[in-house]
Amino acid sequence: MRVHASAGSTRTRSSETRGGVTVVVLAAGKGVRMNSKIPKVLHPVAGRPMLLWSMAAARALDPTRTLVVTNPAQDGVQAALNGEGQTVSQRDQLGTGHALAQVSTEHRNAGPLVVIYADTPLLRGETLVRLVGEHRKSGAAVTVLSATLDDPRGYGRIVRGRNGVFRSIVEEKDAVEDERQIREVNSGVYCFSGRELWPALLRLENKNQAGEYYLTDVVKLIKGKIKTMAVPDPMEILGINDRHQLAQAERVMRDRILDALMEQGVTITDRGTTFIDADVRIGRDSVVHPFSVVTGETTVGEDCVIGPFAQIRDSIIGDGCRIERAHLEQATLASNVLIGPFSRLRPGSMLDEGVRVGTHAEIKNSHIGAGTAIAHFSAVLDSDVGANANIGAGTVTANYDGQAKHRTEIGDRAQVGTDTILVAPVTVGHDAYTAAGSVITRDVPAGSLAIERSEQKIVEGWTARKRGRKTEVSKP
Repeated sequence: MRVHASAGSTRTRSSETRGGVTVVVLAAGKGVRMNSKIPKVLHPVAGRPMLLWSMAAARALDPTRTLVVTNPAQDGVQAALNGEGQTVSQRDQLGTGHALAQVSTEHRNAGPLVVIYADTPLLRGETLVRLVGEHRKSGAAVTVLSATLDDPRGYGRIVRGRNGVFRSIVEEKDAVEDERQIREVNSGVYCFSGRELWPALLRLENKNQAGEYYLTDVVKLIKGKIKTMAVPDPMEILGINDRHQLAQAERVMRDRILDALMEQGVTITDRGTTFIDADVRIGRDSVVHPFSVVTGETTVGEDCVIGPFAQIRDSIIGDGCRIERAHLEQATLASNVLIGPFSRLRPGSMLDEGVRVGTHAEIKNSHIGAGTAIAHFSAVLDSDVGANANIGAGTVTANYDGQAKHRTEIGDRAQVGTDTILVAPVTVGHDAYTAAGSVITRDVPAGSLAIERSEQKIVEGWTARKRGRKTEVSKP
């Protein structure tokens, strides 16, 4: 055997299955052209690492086993898998055929084996289901997923005989000029018969310009019928090798996400300026306006209005909410909550039904009771606010004493006057009031009014003395 299979799988016991589908995900590529400290397969597309898009496509096959060939020098890949699949290490990067050989040592499988790449996030699961179906139907030794491209540069070409029968796959770097003109390309996705695959891998050589073991050469060595299946959408086979292709995949995936949302009854008023991640869920009859960015594992209920210029991350939004030009992160909103322009809800913000937040307000790590109104320019930090309270404009719950943060408690129906400073830890009881401009440092009992302000003093003639000349000061 000319291809050496290095150790490093997460299992040491050999196992063999017959009949079920095995999926091999090749994820060991270095991704040099990405010019990144992050492994290429962990770069996100629509909020999800490329690797996990490939894993999702593999799940559509309900495989007996999913094997992920990884590079041990790449940090974070194992963590991203979060226990899904079984990893096999490719210590030396000697080509795609060499990568598959790492699997052959311990995981021989006589049934169908599907090979996909971790840097093709646009590949659909239903395409893999069709591929395996065609493979089984034809009884082929290998079925190659192909595509016809207007610009085939960078891809291996499918070479056919005069009668159109598959002849070979030629890598671009090894192709002659006539072969480079061929527009039908190899996607790199295959369905092999395990019975035919493993003997062919033993005979694989690296006699090419790159000195690598090509998976395409395995196809040449296989004895048996070779079939091709054209991918429905050529964009599915887009491999991500640089940031330009990453941006291209992002656009395609974003369009898919928006199409699905609109089919589910969500209005997207301008798809060109709307960015929604794959794991976001939005309810029927909600409207998303331009320049809105909804990311992470955000859930938006029905009949909501999002944007314009809203940014929401990892938040839960109830039915009938309106969020305009606001920034929310790890916030939870019940139904019929209004968030005004330029307000910010930071992690730990929980707003009950019917809460209204004005403009330029900030809420952090606070629970706001149902029906409470928080006026503009307020900062409610580390606080628990009861139901139907009113927080006047410019109110600040001063939570930090220079060493530790403290909480503020505000009761039901409390009325906090404009420009009140509540110095935590402090409690304002139910139905209590604070006068405008007060600095509250002690608890306010229920039903009481707290006033803390200096006596107003009028200095007559101040302006004239200040300017060094006598002037008439107009009086209202």
